[in-house]
Amino acid sequence: MQLTAVVVFYQTELAAAPTLQSLQQAITPALQPFLAHIHFVLYDNSPHAHTTAALTWLPDFEYQHDPRNLGIATAYNAGLQVAKQKQSQYLWLLDQDTQLTAAFLTELQQQLPTTTAQAIVPQIEASGVRMSPRDIRSPFKVVPLASGLQRHVLAINSAALLQVAFLHQLGGFSAAFQLDFLDNWLFYQLDQQQGTVQVLPSVLHHQLSVMNTQQIKMPRYRSIITAEWRYYHQYQKISEWHYRGHLLLRFASQLLLKRDFTKASYLLKFIFGRRPE
Repeated sequence: MQLTAVVVFYQTELAAAPTLQSLQQAITPALQPFLAHIHFVLYDNSPHAHTTAALTWLPDFEYQHDPRNLGIATAYNAGLQVAKQKQSQYLWLLDQDTQLTAAFLTELQQQLPTTTAQAIVPQIEASGVRMSPRDIRSPFKVVPLASGLQRHVLAINSAALLQVAFLHQLGGFSAAFQLDFLDNWLFYQLDQQQGTVQVLPSVLHHQLSVMNTQQIKMPRYRSIITAEWRYYHQYQKISEWHYRGHLLLRFASQLLLKRDFTKASYLLKFIFGRRPE
Protein backbone atom coordinates (compact mmCIF):
# COMPACT_ATOMS: atom_id res chain seq x y z
CA MET A 1 0.00 0.00 0.00
CA GLN A 2 1.30 3.44 -0.94
CA LEU A 3 1.38 5.82 2.02
CA THR A 4 2.12 9.56 2.00
CA ALA A 5 3.60 11.21 5.08
CA VAL A 6 3.92 14.97 5.59
CA VAL A 7 6.49 16.16 8.14
CA VAL A 8 6.35 19.83 9.15
CA PHE A 9 9.57 21.58 10.18
CA TYR A 10 10.36 25.00 11.60
CA GLN A 11 13.84 26.39 12.16
CA THR A 12 15.56 23.04 12.59
CA GLU A 13 18.02 21.03 10.54
CA LEU A 14 16.03 18.22 8.95
CA ALA A 15 18.40 15.43 9.91
CA ALA A 16 18.47 16.69 13.52
CA ALA A 17 14.70 16.60 13.96
CA PRO A 18 13.62 14.02 16.59
CA THR A 19 10.99 12.61 14.23
CA LEU A 20 13.45 11.68 11.49
CA GLN A 21 16.15 10.61 13.92
CA SER A 22 13.78 8.30 15.79
CA LEU A 23 12.39 6.97 12.49
CA GLN A 24 15.87 6.08 11.27
CA GLN A 25 16.67 4.32 14.56
CA ALA A 26 13.35 2.44 14.59
CA ILE A 27 13.61 0.96 11.11
CA THR A 28 14.53 -2.70 11.48
CA PRO A 29 15.18 -5.02 8.52
CA ALA A 30 11.59 -6.26 8.88
CA LEU A 31 10.33 -2.68 8.55
CA GLN A 32 12.40 -1.77 5.47
CA PRO A 33 9.62 -2.85 3.04
CA PHE A 34 7.16 -0.67 4.98
CA LEU A 35 9.47 2.34 4.74
CA ALA A 36 9.94 1.75 1.02
CA HIS A 37 6.20 2.26 0.43
CA ILE A 38 6.08 5.69 2.10
CA HIS A 39 6.49 8.92 0.15
CA PHE A 40 7.61 11.67 2.53
CA VAL A 41 6.75 15.32 1.99
CA LEU A 42 9.24 17.34 4.05
CA TYR A 43 7.50 20.69 4.45
CA ASP A 44 9.79 23.38 5.84
CA ASN A 45 8.22 26.55 7.29
CA SER A 46 11.64 28.02 8.16
CA PRO A 47 12.73 31.44 6.86
CA HIS A 48 15.64 29.82 5.02
CA ALA A 49 15.79 26.48 3.24
CA HIS A 50 17.65 23.52 4.78
CA THR A 51 19.72 20.86 3.09
CA THR A 52 18.53 17.29 2.56
CA ALA A 53 22.04 15.93 1.98
CA ALA A 54 22.03 13.83 5.17
CA LEU A 55 18.76 12.07 4.33
CA THR A 56 20.09 9.52 1.86
CA TRP A 57 18.69 6.76 4.12
CA LEU A 58 15.16 7.96 3.35
CA PRO A 59 14.21 6.11 0.15
CA ASP A 60 11.43 8.34 -1.23
CA PHE A 61 10.92 11.99 -0.31
CA GLU A 62 10.44 15.48 -1.64
CA TYR A 63 11.36 18.77 0.01
CA GLN A 64 9.05 21.80 -0.04
CA HIS A 65 10.21 25.10 1.43
CA ASP A 66 7.61 27.73 2.39
CA PRO A 67 9.13 30.74 4.21
CA ARG A 68 5.67 32.27 4.77
CA ASN A 69 5.25 30.04 7.86
CA LEU A 70 1.48 29.88 7.54
CA GLY A 71 1.09 27.09 10.08
CA ILE A 72 0.38 23.40 9.76
CA ALA A 73 -2.93 23.44 7.85
CA THR A 74 -1.20 24.79 4.74
CA ALA A 75 1.54 22.17 5.08
CA TYR A 76 -0.98 19.36 5.59
CA ASN A 77 -2.97 20.49 2.55
CA ALA A 78 0.21 20.40 0.47
CA GLY A 79 0.78 16.84 1.71
CA LEU A 80 -2.82 15.97 0.90
CA GLN A 81 -2.40 17.10 -2.70
CA VAL A 82 0.65 14.86 -3.04
CA ALA A 83 -1.24 11.96 -1.42
CA LYS A 84 -4.00 12.33 -4.03
CA GLN A 85 -1.44 12.34 -6.85
CA LYS A 86 0.20 9.23 -5.40
CA GLN A 87 -3.23 7.60 -4.91
CA SER A 88 -2.40 6.95 -1.26
CA GLN A 89 -5.14 5.62 0.98
CA TYR A 90 -3.87 7.44 4.08
CA LEU A 91 -2.03 10.67 4.83
CA TRP A 92 0.33 10.42 7.81
CA LEU A 93 0.67 13.66 9.80
CA LEU A 94 3.99 14.28 11.52
CA ASP A 95 5.81 17.21 13.03
CA GLN A 96 9.48 17.51 13.89
CA ASP A 97 9.24 16.57 17.59
CA THR A 98 7.52 13.16 17.69
CA GLN A 99 9.50 10.17 18.98
CA LEU A 100 8.61 7.24 16.71
CA THR A 101 9.21 3.64 17.78
CA ALA A 102 9.67 0.29 16.08
CA ALA A 103 6.60 -1.05 17.93
CA PHE A 104 4.40 1.75 16.55
CA LEU A 105 5.70 1.27 13.00
CA THR A 106 5.17 -2.48 13.25
CA GLU A 107 1.56 -1.94 14.35
CA LEU A 108 1.03 0.39 11.39
CA GLN A 109 2.50 -2.18 9.04
CA GLN A 110 0.07 -4.78 10.38
CA GLN A 111 -3.03 -2.57 10.51
CA LEU A 112 -2.89 -0.66 7.23
CA PRO A 113 -3.71 -3.52 4.82
CA THR A 114 -6.92 -4.47 6.64
CA THR A 115 -8.37 -1.53 8.60
CA THR A 116 -11.37 0.44 7.37
CA ALA A 117 -11.09 3.16 10.02
CA GLN A 118 -11.09 6.78 8.89
CA ALA A 119 -8.13 7.44 11.21
CA ILE A 120 -5.34 5.50 12.87
CA VAL A 121 -3.68 7.02 15.93
CA PRO A 122 -1.13 6.05 18.58
CA GLN A 123 -1.48 6.91 22.23
CA ILE A 124 0.46 10.06 23.12
CA GLU A 125 2.16 11.02 26.37
CA ALA A 126 3.43 14.52 27.11
CA SER A 127 5.33 15.35 30.30
CA GLY A 128 4.34 11.95 31.70
CA VAL A 129 0.61 12.54 31.15
CA ARG A 130 -1.52 10.52 28.70
CA MET A 131 -3.01 13.25 26.51
CA SER A 132 -4.32 11.47 23.43
CA PRO A 133 -6.61 9.97 22.32
CA ARG A 134 -9.49 11.02 24.56
CA ASP A 135 -13.26 11.28 24.48
CA ILE A 136 -14.32 14.28 22.41
CA ARG A 137 -17.61 14.52 24.29
CA SER A 138 -15.83 15.75 27.44
CA PRO A 139 -14.54 19.27 26.75
CA PHE A 140 -11.64 20.42 28.94
CA LYS A 141 -11.23 16.93 30.45
CA VAL A 142 -8.80 14.20 29.49
CA VAL A 143 -10.85 11.00 29.40
CA PRO A 144 -8.41 8.46 27.87
CA LEU A 145 -9.60 5.87 25.37
CA ALA A 146 -8.27 2.32 25.21
CA SER A 147 -6.71 0.71 22.16
CA GLY A 148 -9.01 -0.80 19.55
CA LEU A 149 -11.65 0.52 17.19
CA GLN A 150 -13.22 3.57 18.84
CA ARG A 151 -15.86 6.24 18.26
CA HIS A 152 -16.10 9.81 19.64
CA VAL A 153 -12.34 10.28 19.52
CA LEU A 154 -10.28 13.42 19.90
CA ALA A 155 -6.60 12.89 19.10
CA ILE A 156 -3.72 15.22 18.44
CA ASN A 157 -2.46 15.53 14.88
CA SER A 158 1.04 14.24 15.56
CA ALA A 159 1.56 10.72 14.18
CA ALA A 160 -2.12 10.37 13.16
CA LEU A 161 -3.07 8.78 9.84
CA LEU A 162 -6.21 10.04 8.08
CA GLN A 163 -8.01 8.50 5.13
CA VAL A 164 -7.36 10.57 2.01
CA ALA A 165 -10.94 10.00 0.85
CA PHE A 166 -12.27 11.44 4.14
CA LEU A 167 -9.96 14.47 3.91
CA HIS A 168 -10.99 15.03 0.30
CA GLN A 169 -14.64 14.93 1.35
CA LEU A 170 -13.90 17.64 3.95
CA GLY A 171 -12.26 19.82 1.33
CA GLY A 172 -8.92 19.50 3.09
CA PHE A 173 -7.73 21.04 6.34
CA SER A 174 -9.50 24.18 7.54
CA ALA A 175 -7.75 27.51 6.93
CA ALA A 176 -9.66 28.82 9.98
CA PHE A 177 -7.38 26.71 12.21
CA GLN A 178 -3.94 27.10 10.69
CA LEU A 179 -2.18 25.94 13.84
CA ASP A 180 -4.09 25.72 17.11
CA PHE A 181 -7.24 23.57 17.46
CA LEU A 182 -6.82 22.10 13.99
CA ASP A 183 -6.85 18.62 15.55
CA ASN A 184 -10.06 19.45 17.47
CA TRP A 185 -11.72 20.64 14.27
CA LEU A 186 -10.52 17.59 12.31
CA PHE A 187 -11.71 14.94 14.77
CA TYR A 188 -14.94 16.85 15.40
CA GLN A 189 -15.66 16.59 11.67
CA LEU A 190 -14.88 12.88 11.79
CA ASP A 191 -17.16 12.40 14.78
CA GLN A 192 -19.98 14.29 13.02
CA GLN A 193 -19.76 11.75 10.23
CA GLN A 194 -19.81 8.88 12.74
CA GLY A 195 -16.33 7.85 11.67
CA THR A 196 -14.20 5.30 13.46
CA VAL A 197 -10.65 5.58 14.78
CA GLN A 198 -8.22 2.69 15.20
CA VAL A 199 -6.32 3.38 18.44
CA LEU A 200 -3.05 1.48 18.49
CA PRO A 201 -1.52 0.03 21.67
CA SER A 202 1.75 1.91 21.22
CA VAL A 203 2.47 4.95 23.37
CA LEU A 204 4.60 7.72 21.84
CA HIS A 205 6.23 10.61 23.67
CA HIS A 206 5.73 14.09 22.32
CA GLN A 207 6.60 17.65 23.30
CA LEU A 208 3.48 19.79 23.64
CA SER A 209 4.16 23.48 24.10
CA VAL A 210 0.68 24.06 25.53
CA MET A 211 1.61 21.94 28.54
CA ASN A 212 3.77 24.81 29.82
CA THR A 213 2.10 28.15 29.10
CA GLN A 214 4.84 30.02 30.96
CA GLN A 215 7.12 29.41 28.00
CA ILE A 216 4.53 30.55 25.44
CA LYS A 217 4.88 34.12 24.22
CA MET A 218 1.81 36.35 24.14
CA PRO A 219 1.25 36.34 20.35
CA ARG A 220 1.02 32.54 20.39
CA TYR A 221 -1.09 32.58 23.56
CA ARG A 222 -3.55 34.96 21.90
CA SER A 223 -3.67 32.62 18.91
CA ILE A 224 -4.50 29.65 21.17
CA ILE A 225 -7.32 31.44 23.01
CA THR A 226 -8.74 32.84 19.77
CA ALA A 227 -8.75 29.41 18.12
CA GLU A 228 -10.30 27.84 21.22
CA TRP A 229 -13.07 30.46 21.31
CA ARG A 230 -13.81 29.95 17.62
CA TYR A 231 -13.91 26.16 17.96
CA TYR A 232 -16.28 26.05 20.96
CA HIS A 233 -18.54 28.78 19.59
CA GLN A 234 -18.74 27.72 15.93
CA TYR A 235 -18.19 23.95 15.92
CA GLN A 236 -18.41 21.86 19.10
CA LYS A 237 -20.77 24.34 20.70
CA ILE A 238 -21.03 24.40 24.47
CA SER A 239 -22.90 26.77 26.75
CA GLU A 240 -21.39 30.21 27.26
CA TRP A 241 -21.31 29.68 31.03
CA HIS A 242 -19.50 26.36 30.62
CA TYR A 243 -16.87 28.06 28.49
CA ARG A 244 -16.48 31.06 30.81
CA GLY A 245 -16.19 28.73 33.80
CA HIS A 246 -13.30 26.99 32.06
CA LEU A 247 -11.65 30.36 31.41
CA LEU A 248 -12.14 31.37 35.04
CA LEU A 249 -10.18 28.31 36.22
CA ARG A 250 -7.46 29.09 33.72
CA PHE A 251 -7.43 32.73 34.86
CA ALA A 252 -6.94 31.64 38.47
CA SER A 253 -4.06 29.37 37.43
CA GLN A 254 -2.32 32.15 35.51
CA LEU A 255 -2.83 34.70 38.26
CA LEU A 256 -2.26 32.71 41.45
CA LEU A 257 0.00 29.81 40.45
CA LYS A 258 2.02 31.07 37.51
CA ARG A 259 1.93 34.77 38.43
CA ASP A 260 1.57 35.65 34.76
CA PHE A 261 -0.44 38.88 34.97
CA THR A 262 -0.32 39.56 31.21
CA LYS A 263 -1.99 36.27 30.28
CA ALA A 264 -4.40 36.56 33.24
CA SER A 265 -5.56 40.01 32.16
CA TYR A 266 -6.02 38.78 28.59
CA LEU A 267 -8.24 35.92 29.80
CA LEU A 268 -10.27 38.30 31.95
CA LYS A 269 -11.51 40.10 28.83
CA PHE A 270 -12.97 36.86 27.48
CA ILE A 271 -14.51 35.98 30.81
CA PHE A 272 -16.48 39.23 30.58
CA GLY A 273 -17.69 38.43 27.09
CA ARG A 274 -15.06 39.72 24.69
CA ARG A 275 -15.13 38.21 21.22
CA PRO A 276 -11.89 37.60 19.31
CA GLU A 277 -11.02 40.11 16.63
